[in-house]
Amino acid sequence: MTDRPDFTESSEVVGHRIVQIESGLTLEQTDAQTRQLTAPQLLVRVGVGPRFELRFAGDGFVSQSLQTPSGHLRTSGRSDLEIGGKFKFVDADRAGVDMAVIPFLSLPTASNGFSSNGYDPGVKLTLSRDLPRGFGLSGNVNVADVTSDQGRAWEREASVSLGHALGGPFGAYWETYGTLAGRRCDCTVNAGVTMALGANRQLDVEVGRGISGQTQDWFVGLGFAVRRLH
Repeated sequence: MTDRPDFTESSEVVGHRIVQIESGLTLEQTDAQTRQLTAPQLLVRVGVGPRFELRFAGDGFVSQSLQTPSGHLRTSGRSDLEIGGKFKFVDADRAGVDMAVIPFLSLPTASNGFSSNGYDPGVKLTLSRDLPRGFGLSGNVNVADVTSDQGRAWEREASVSLGHALGGPFGAYWETYGTLAGRRCDCTVNAGVTMALGANRQLDVEVGRGISGQTQDWFVGLGFAVRRLH
């Protein structure tokens, strides 16, 4: 199971000695004047046991375009890198729900203007459960200590995702997620379709839009994943 294209991370690990590479690109529009293209959005997952994997991630190259009265203003650069792991500590066979924890650390490796300029630790708690009629429900609760222009602050995020097989190699999901600030939610809804290419490859497409707070107006994304025994 991949951790893309949805925002919600799965509760599954890739398995011992498995290397899984997930990547994609996303085009988003934040307002009427600003667009951003991000690629290759790389996530490398390395299984080091039946319940634990190492994770290395980064958005990669970020290109922003701002429409001004004098024309398009373009800026671009590389993103911060992130290292972490995933440990699955509860199984649905015994407890009725799968649970995993993902500790991570963001490193200030990005180009000027594209970095938090700090070492930002965080943790994600994942939960998932199979439902009747082939549906599956999953969700995340994320907390991170993030560097900003005003200093360090706690960032809280949450998500809920509902998935279902469409028949053959196809699957789909519907999701909502957001950043929580007091009683305000910077919330987004999105949906996507995955297509398995045999046992070890997958294509995906997603679309979404912001519904409240400070979010993207809309975004679209394409992705690919491949896994192999190391």
